[in-house]
Order: sequence, then C-alpha cells, then structure tokens
Amino acid sequence: MEDLSQARCDAVFESELARRVELGIEPSGGVSCHTHATPSPLERWHYHDDYELQLVLQTSGRTYVGNHVGEFKPGSIVLIGPRVPHNLVSLDAPASGTRERSVVIHFPGDLMPKAVELFPDLIDVVSLLDRDRCGIEFMDAGRELQDGFRLVQNTFGVARFSALAELLQCLGRWSRFRLLSSTSIPGARDERKTVLDRRVDKVLELVYQNYADSLSLADASHCAGVGLNGFSRLFKRATGSTFTDFLISVRIARACELLSRKDPQVSSICYLVGFNNISNFNRHFRRLKGMTPSEYRMHMSGRFGGAQRLRLRPAQGGSG
Repeated sequence: MEDLSQARCDAVFESELARRVELGIEPSGGVSCHTHATPSPLERWHYHDDYELQLVLQTSGRTYVGNHVGEFKPGSIVLIGPRVPHNLVSLDAPASGTRERSVVIHFPGDLMPKAVELFPDLIDVVSLLDRDRCGIEFMDAGRELQDGFRLVQNTFGVARFSALAELLQCLGRWSRFRLLSSTSIPGARDERKTVLDRRVDKVLELVYQNYADSLSLADASHCAGVGLNGFSRLFKRATGSTFTDFLISVRIARACELLSRKDPQVSSICYLVGFNNISNFNRHFRRLKGMTPSEYRMHMSGRFGGAQRLRLRPAQGGSG
C-alpha cells in the first residue's frame, strides 16, 4: 500500500511575526481575535501553529482546508487545526470589498490541554479539539454560537479565555458537524494529546494504516475487544460516525491527497485507496465532496484563489 502520510508542503507558513498589527491582527497573547476583510493579504494558502476558529459574516465562496474543498456562506463556522493548510476565498464580494468578512480566533494548540489539568470540566473542550486535528465544519449555526464569537471578540485577558472555553463547549455539543480533511503538515498528528477511548484509538490507527485493505465491522470490533453491537455504539459516540462511513471517508480523503497531485490517474486512485470498482468510488466521492474526482482535481489547482469557478453540487450525508 502506498504511503500517503506526507501532506503537500507548498503552503506558506504564517509565523506570529507575519500577523502584523496594520492588518488588524492583535499581537500574540494567548487567545487572539481579529476581523478578516476581503480582499486581504491574509487570503492565501497558508498554515500556522495555532488553532483557527472562523465565523463567516459576509459573502459566500470556497473553503479549502487540507484536502477538503467546499463552500461557505454567512453563518459558516470552521475549526482548523495546527499546521493544516487552508484558505477561504470569497467569490461574490462587492467590487469595493468588505471590511468584516469573518471573525477569526487563534489560540495555541496546547492551551486547552494545559487548562484541563487545572479545570477538569474542560475535558469536553479537549475532546472537541482532539475529534479531528485537521478541520471541522459546524452546520446550521444559530445566534448562540455567533454571540459566542462576539463575546470573545469584545473581551480580553481571563474573560476572553473564559468566553472561548464556553464557545468551544457549545461547539462540542453541536450535533450538526462534519470532519473536513485528513491532511496536515507532517508531524502534526503525532503531537496531539489524545483523550479518545483507547479502544477507539486502536481502531482509528487500524483504519489509518490499512484503509486500502478489506476491513469489516467484525475486524474493527475485534481490534477494540468489544462485541459488534457495543462497538458500533462506542464508535458512533466517540466519532459521530458509523465505522463504515468513517472508513469510506478516510478512503475518500486519501484519494483527495492523490488527486491533489498531477498523477496517478483517477482510475488508478480508486483501487489504491481500497475501492473495488470505479462506479462505487465515484458515487461515494460525489456524495462526500459534492463533485466528481476529476472536478476535485481541477478545483484543487485553484486553491490559491484562482479563477476556478465551477459550481459545487451540494454534498450529501452527515459527519465525515
């Protein structure tokens, strides 16, 4: 099986020094918050060491997070993990631009794991961050979540930390979400501090290492050491997805990594990632990504905000 663990590294690294005050970004001080305008020098394919939590207020456009291509609109919320390449590109901004496209929150990757040692009640927040270190989209966000962003924006110091913790707790309870990507800069996943049930963690490792093989629910439950019915409930509670859906999503994510390159051919990628036939591969890819594999390859060539303007079909399905 081909080793696909190495992510593409052609994104620009955004250090703290790159976040200049004249761009409206606060000096680093733990939890920072700023308003993202469009057009902006910040609208680029990049990554950084912090978590990024972004609420879109105005305009619609295309979301690029790791190997994920999707659409955003006002009210969209995205959580992006450390060192995951990303870019949100507005496609319908007025000619004069807009000064407040998004509210963006940055916070260090070790902030909440350290805080939970003093405040165990924050374990749900750490579980959210550990749910997927690449990207999570929260759908149908209501006023409660938008008000949470504003509270973080309008507070400072300990009050801001408290507001962020409360916002993350709300997001952790939000039932409408999906995981966006499996791609981060190499080494990022190894640095995570896992809080998942060890039995589930063993199954995740089994899938990540053997996704191209014929893995069954029985194989997964045996790996976890739990009966079939008990394992299904355990896995769904921990990941928000059934085992079968999770396996398919990993295969599609790995296919996306290959499609981000100029080769191999789409027909070869189908079998490399574990699908038995092209039609099945295309059906699942379209369901999860809202486009065909060939269209995805074309879109990824425009992730820097180029002129790729094919309209995405709505993706179907829930988490994953």
